[in-house]
Amino acid sequence: MNTLFAVLLTLTFSVAPLSQAPGEDREQKFDQIIDRFIDYDTGKLPGAEGKHAMAEFTKLGPEALPALIRGLNRAAKIEHSCPAVTIAKKLNAMLRASQSPGLLEFARENIGAGVTQSSHMGVIKDLRVLCMLRKRVLLERGVTDPDEAPEPARTSTLETQPRRKKVRELTTKELAEGTGTERGLRLRMVLEELGKREGTEAIDALGSAASTREGEPQKLARELLAKKMDSLDNTTLKAKLKDDRPEIRMAAIRAAGSRSLRMGEALIELLSDTDDSIRQAARESLKRVSGGQDLGPKSDANEADRKHAAEQWRAWLAAQNGR
Repeated sequence: MNTLFAVLLTLTFSVAPLSQAPGEDREQKFDQIIDRFIDYDTGKLPGAEGKHAMAEFTKLGPEALPALIRGLNRAAKIEHSCPAVTIAKKLNAMLRASQSPGLLEFARENIGAGVTQSSHMGVIKDLRVLCMLRKRVLLERGVTDPDEAPEPARTSTLETQPRRKKVRELTTKELAEGTGTERGLRLRMVLEELGKREGTEAIDALGSAASTREGEPQKLARELLAKKMDSLDNTTLKAKLKDDRPEIRMAAIRAAGSRSLRMGEALIELLSDTDDSIRQAARESLKRVSGGQDLGPKSDANEADRKHAAEQWRAWLAAQNGR
């Protein structure tokens, strides 16, 4: 981490220097904590030592943001779902709270660096979009980093500006990019056009908008995403239940709740998801599939209780299939 960014990070979050681990030593300490968390989350560090690793990871604050980005990039290459998703969730909260355009630009440039193929590319893309949107909000409010002058306003004339395409003329890829750059009425039109397009690219774009946008655009993206999921066949819908993005998994879970028993096993597997909101959504969909039965798990259930609930649901499903 270079000196300029270290100063910027300290000013942004008012971080007191750690006397026992200054500079690079502190970064190495953060890397070690994150690596141990990854080992714990992938089952390589069990017992009390693993619980301690998880506790140390949970305590990491915004001063560890660069290390968390490095950790996300490492975890994305492992292809194990849990560590990358958990680190991404922590980064998401920090980036949404950031008051530094420079820090957000740093994060956008480094999230996913060196990751060329991964099942987590969707999460990586969503985090990058979040950085861009948050930075734009700050700049519009006149927020700049210390010693950084705001960009001069750009002037343009009709003669120098190319004709702007109508929304319906945009490719699905251009529409996907527009979910991160457009605003107001045109953003709404972009989202609605995506709702009319076929294919995974349109679904992914709506999922990204639902994850990174707020307010009315987020609500609209979720509604359109739900309609997309309802139109999928069972095989495609089952695949979406395993998507790395929570918004897409959530929409798929809700759609699965109106399907036949063939979706039962896929929903039961989600009762062990690392995200409690996903677990509870799967529980609610299983209740719909079963006609109102509730075999858990409760929101505050521990790992053993969640495992027991999954066993009960599997026993119920086997009984239905045996009829």
